Amino acid sequence: MSEEWKFLKPIFNDEEVIKLRETLNKVVIGSGSTVEPSKLNIIKQSDWIAIPTESGDHFSEEDEIKLLQAVLQHGNQEIVAIAFEPVEPFPLAFVFPATAEAIAEFNWKCTLFWFALYAGEPDWVIMCTKLDFLVITGKHSFVSQFLGCEIQPAFADFYELALSYSDDDPEKKSLLQVYNLLWREYPKINPGEIIQLLPVS
Repeated sequence: MSEEWKFLKPIFNDEEVIKLRETLNKVVIGSGSTVEPSKLNIIKQSDWIAIPTESGDHFSEEDEIKLLQAVLQHGNQEIVAIAFEPVEPFPLAFVFPATAEAIAEFNWKCTLFWFALYAGEPDWVIMCTKLDFLVITGKHSFVSQFLGCEIQPAFADFYELALSYSDDDPEKKSLLQVYNLLWREYPKINPGEIIQLLPVS
């Protein structure tokens, strides 16, 4: 199956997947393969912010470029991708170099699944959902560089996205909850405390 991947290295070994997942779980809970993909919990990290932004198939071409620039600027040469949902026999994890080609391959091959990307200890985490949004969490410098703008305009754009849905669309409730939790609640909580973004309460 590895022949299907040109730049991504699929991880099939359970022990390796568990080790990678344990690193991710310092920031994101609910990313296990038996957890429903709608479950998303974030553990606050010291001096981190968490910003939602609109996405279609994970990353646009512009997002791919910004992601590569942000990752390299912050000294990461390798990216880890962990599935949020059962995707077997599809690999539950990948490790790939921080290159334009590898990021494009991830986006093309994994766009139908919930994934989290991270690098380092982790140094940042990007949660790719199937609900037309990403959550980018990390130090202000990484998040603002990836977004290409400051924090307040990014939240304003996301709020406008939520309001664009009709009142009877469940997506609107989900997006508004994500907006409210990350804009109002996340900045107030202490490091180590948890925000449950999904499911919608």
